[in-house]
Amino acid sequence: MKKRLWIGFIVVLIISAISGCAQKEQKKLTLGVMADVGAVPFLIAQEQKLYEKHNIDVDIQVFRSALDRDAALQSGALDGVMADMLTIFFYQNAGVDVKMTSQTFGDYIMVSAPGSTKESFLSTEKIEIGLSSNTVIEFATEQIASQLGFDQKLTKVAIPQMPVRLQLLGSGEITGATLPDPLAAAAMMSGAKIGSTSELNLYPGIFIMNGRALRDKTDAIKNMYLAYNDAVDYLNKTELNVYFPLLEEQLGFPGPLQNTYKMPIYEKAVAPDASTFDVTRDWLLERELIQDIATYDAVSDLSFIQ
Repeated sequence: MKKRLWIGFIVVLIISAISGCAQKEQKKLTLGVMADVGAVPFLIAQEQKLYEKHNIDVDIQVFRSALDRDAALQSGALDGVMADMLTIFFYQNAGVDVKMTSQTFGDYIMVSAPGSTKESFLSTEKIEIGLSSNTVIEFATEQIASQLGFDQKLTKVAIPQMPVRLQLLGSGEITGATLPDPLAAAAMMSGAKIGSTSELNLYPGIFIMNGRALRDKTDAIKNMYLAYNDAVDYLNKTELNVYFPLLEEQLGFPGPLQNTYKMPIYEKAVAPDASTFDVTRDWLLERELIQDIATYDAVSDLSFIQ
């Protein structure tokens, strides 16, 4: 009898230990962010120990290539990623189990070559814009060109690597380039701002979580957003020079921007912009880059920010 009780006690201990480990594992999230301004709240939450405050462990990996980010997500190495609305359509068409969970900050800016103004840029007979094809950069380029009325004289020059794009822009080999911040801000130190997605009321930046995390790590995701919102409060009341070294080290912000760059007013986690979703879908369908027509509700899970 005593032996059976002792064995039962050991079994309970083992089950409790396994259960405890499983619960602990569910508190960890591995997130992928791109090396741009949209990543800042995620990094600040880590640097200011805001994830710890909300009882979660978050590992953040910074990517400089969307292809590397996508490969990591699809391999299961990441629970969620910073992305754009084109990405959610591509994932959905490929059958990848992911959903949008919020908007993130993402502005895509067209900048002219050094020495030109917006007026001289627009009067140029042939406007060559450096971009990456079939991406949010090309999407932004076409939207800006159409809005400003130079789409008929636009020549798109495929330059996938952003540092190379910035270099060719700086040497005047192309008329302009479309870039995310902070590269756009660096380019505007010698060139002119032509237009941006935010000026067109387009907000393509989103955050995506994979299906496994959505099912198994619901509390961790909710707490991640609480930390994100705390980071937004911190950023909106703190001078850039206080945390600029972090951005320089982790995201590659150019040093000269410390004294000139104006950080955006960040917004707490909100739903992805439905109007931008529709514009993006129509653009992709027109170019036959997707076949299936995803609805906003079908590719969204907004339960973590409500």
